[in-house]
Amino acid sequence: MALVGAIAVSSTTRTGAAAELQVIRTSNVRDVVVTMLGATGTWRTGDNTFILEFDSAPHKRLTDVGMPTLMATLPSAGSQPCRAPARLKRAEVPGRYVGTITLPHAGEWSVTVAWSSAGSKGSTTFSIPVQATAKGSR
Repeated sequence: MALVGAIAVSSTTRTGAAAELQVIRTSNVRDVVVTMLGATGTWRTGDNTFILEFDSAPHKRLTDVGMPTLMATLPSAGSQPCRAPARLKRAEVPGRYVGTITLPHAGEWSVTVAWSSAGSKGSTTFSIPVQATAKGSR
């Protein structure tokens, strides 16, 4: 519940509680900086909540990118990869999105973020290690 509270506060401003969020990953795509933030700076198996921000590098401010998508994929030797789409919703600030994703397995997940709006279009892929949730901690 504390994470939900921190995420709710961070969706309105980058000061105060939002400053306490940790960067999970940052990626530069042309003139857009994509930043993923979370309460712990890591993802674990099970449910994860995070903030996704899109910054205009030249203007140093958040920029609206329409409705982005995020897909996480865990490669699997000899079988179909495991895919997990994130559920994203706009925050109160343009360019900031609150996301949730459920990851069933630990491992090195490949995460692709894509967006398309009148002012910007792009995608980026990066890896995020997902740790197994300790038994009894959820």
